[in-house]
Amino acid sequence: MSLLDPELFVRRDPFEHYGLSLEEPLKAQHKELTLSFGFIIWSCQEQLAGRSTEELQYAVEFLNWLMGEAQERHKTESWKQIKQGKETVFQTEPRQLLTLFEDYDLDDQEEFPNAAPEDYFAALAMAKCYEAMETHERLTPYEKGETSFVVEGYPEDLQLSLYHNAIRARDSLLSEARDLVAFIDGIRFAQLRTRNDGKRGAKAKNTRFARLNRRLMDVYDERYQHLTNRHAASRLYEEFRDEVEGVLRTDDPIQRISIWIGRHRKTAK
Repeated sequence: MSLLDPELFVRRDPFEHYGLSLEEPLKAQHKELTLSFGFIIWSCQEQLAGRSTEELQYAVEFLNWLMGEAQERHKTESWKQIKQGKETVFQTEPRQLLTLFEDYDLDDQEEFPNAAPEDYFAALAMAKCYEAMETHERLTPYEKGETSFVVEGYPEDLQLSLYHNAIRARDSLLSEARDLVAFIDGIRFAQLRTRNDGKRGAKAKNTRFARLNRRLMDVYDERYQHLTNRHAASRLYEEFRDEVEGVLRTDDPIQRISIWIGRHRKTAK
């Protein structure tokens, strides 16, 4: 994990609108990479809406420290596994950070308050995206033939090699930023699924079927616990015949109610 430039958000406004120039693609500010940069920046800005630039600067400094800790921990754990003859497990950058997030009270950081892991991932993704963008901008004059130097101070015969190294670094940063955005989307999906599961559970508890079940079992508890399951079911059916026949689609409603009573008695123990 490479460290981030702590001055990055001093040079770049993290909340400045990034235009895609879809109507005039030839005027797109970063040519073929414009859509990639735009997707990442917009995704991160959406996640970080309401934050200040100072908060993001703190997040970058904290992430730099955290990434160093994550690397050391991962190195130590890998070495232990090797010594024990176990296969080492490679962890992606987000997973290494998630492991450490469990040890820190993220939402209690005064300089980056009420932050969730996805807020830190968004700050990290945006920083990597901007670093990729700055690398791309440094390479553009060389690609256009406006200069023969990628990095000043190095011999001219090394410039092509430096250019290819910079291309790899840019593409790697961009790929890592995309992966982080995908990781954030994964967290959001998991949260949405949990909420929907809860809603489905609540809906299931309030269906006519569930309401009938609860009502019959309440009456069973009050009046018929001393009877056999079948006998109690018969009494309940006679008492609530219209409701039972309006809900249950079965040729033997008494048997169905008897089964309910059996389950109810097991859970009540």
